Amino acid sequence: MNRPLVRLALLACLSTSAAWAQTDPLKQIYPFKPYDLQDIQTKVSRLTEDAKPLMNVIEMDRQKLLEASSKVQPWGGYYWQLNQGQIANNWQDKSFLSFWQYLGWEGNVKNWKKRRVEMLPNVMDLSEEEIAKLAPSEKYDLLVGDKTFDLTNRVWDFAERWGNSKKWGFLSSIQIPEGYRVPKANSLMALWEGICHGWALAAGAYPRAEHTVTFTLPNGKKMPFYPDDIKALVSLMFANSIVQDNVIVEGIRCNDKNPKRDEFGRFIDEMPKKEGEAVLPRCADVHPAVWHAAVVNLTGLQGRSFVAEIDANATINNHPFKGYKFEWFNPKSGRTDELSKSMIDLKDYKDPYKESRNPNAVKLVGVDMKMFVVDWTLPKDKVDNTPDDDKIKDKSFMYDLELDAQGNIVGGQWRATRTAESFADSNSSNDRPPTIDQPDFFWVIPKNFMIHFQDLKLEAWDGKGVVPKSWMAPAKNAHAFIYNVTREYGFDEKCTVIPEKGKGAKEVPCEFKYPRPQPLVNIVNQLLKLSH
Repeated sequence: MNRPLVRLALLACLSTSAAWAQTDPLKQIYPFKPYDLQDIQTKVSRLTEDAKPLMNVIEMDRQKLLEASSKVQPWGGYYWQLNQGQIANNWQDKSFLSFWQYLGWEGNVKNWKKRRVEMLPNVMDLSEEEIAKLAPSEKYDLLVGDKTFDLTNRVWDFAERWGNSKKWGFLSSIQIPEGYRVPKANSLMALWEGICHGWALAAGAYPRAEHTVTFTLPNGKKMPFYPDDIKALVSLMFANSIVQDNVIVEGIRCNDKNPKRDEFGRFIDEMPKKEGEAVLPRCADVHPAVWHAAVVNLTGLQGRSFVAEIDANATINNHPFKGYKFEWFNPKSGRTDELSKSMIDLKDYKDPYKESRNPNAVKLVGVDMKMFVVDWTLPKDKVDNTPDDDKIKDKSFMYDLELDAQGNIVGGQWRATRTAESFADSNSSNDRPPTIDQPDFFWVIPKNFMIHFQDLKLEAWDGKGVVPKSWMAPAKNAHAFIYNVTREYGFDEKCTVIPEKGKGAKEVPCEFKYPRPQPLVNIVNQLLKLSH
């Protein structure tokens, strides 16, 4: 996934010296210092689009909000790997177990170029069985009546340019000082790179493709769009839409493969790796108070899904949130019990996180939460799709919530164990504290998101054969969408350039123009209607 608004990261180092703690800027941020109460409340209100979200654990318990699912189950889909051409991947003719087809983007691009020359010009001569095996984007292009395969070419072009040059392949301007150059890009592609940010967002917001939709081509041959073909088009539409700029995000991406943790297992952050970079909680930044209140309000009260990046490290692993279930526990004893017996007075508690507590906190309660997300699945040529086809997985989190005298949430800390033991006296210096599971970040599509997916006013289409010829021009406009990361559009991008010889990297102004090809919204919406 390539979302610029969730691309920041940092790590952390600890010192037991009291003097150092006073001067170390990392000791002045979460988890060592509490979030401001107003910041917690503002974040939850922003995420839930509710000026007065529920923040009281006593009321949460009374309303039986310890367990909930979204009103509609998000649909399972594929994240459409970039190294296989995203939705231009003719997946039915490939083995996902083949090492080279799974990893080797150069070989996949080479095979695509051969396919473009040898097979696609003769596509109308294919048998119906062969047509059924076309890539989702190839079927879409045929439905548009486009034998140049414009969308398919643009998707593969992006994959190739990203593989060869990464972001430098889309550089539109840069002010390079004399004697400096742009760094050489890494030619590798991570296995997680794809459009999970499109699938995960769409799966909880847009209808499920339920049945195969079959069209008759001009030569009389039938072309089926399986549910997974339709889901691919929906996922690409969401991935490359500017709706991605309007999502409500909480947390910052942790860019470290193995984030450091303190003696309690909490994720902590290192000093900024770049001069001038702000000292922020990044790997530790999703606050449990914000997480808990947002989950209960979004899913428990509003019945909405959202997207959770479930791994707090450099890998991007977005999943649509299906639901949650939690139980209260006593932070002193670790025992699970009803709320009244799980809340403890902070004044009577030997608190390992004492210096990190909100000054308004007088009570503490533990939460053991299991969240349920819809996992990605490989595409299939199955003719129907239901929630029973989805793969559900779960992940558990433990944390405590700081409460005021009335039971309102004012803070909290993530925990590796219910009683928050210290692991500082480990027998081996190579041992790492148990990992605290927490989301890296999570994000919500706004309630008014449909303003981005309204049909254009076009000539009527009966949905039986290819679309009207008048649709070709607006379709190609959608395919040609460029996302301008330029000063003209309010961006102030900086790029790091390195000297031709020696050391001394510099940051200079730069601009990018990223191709974000999208299928025509009218076609995607009609495919979904016909699939019901």
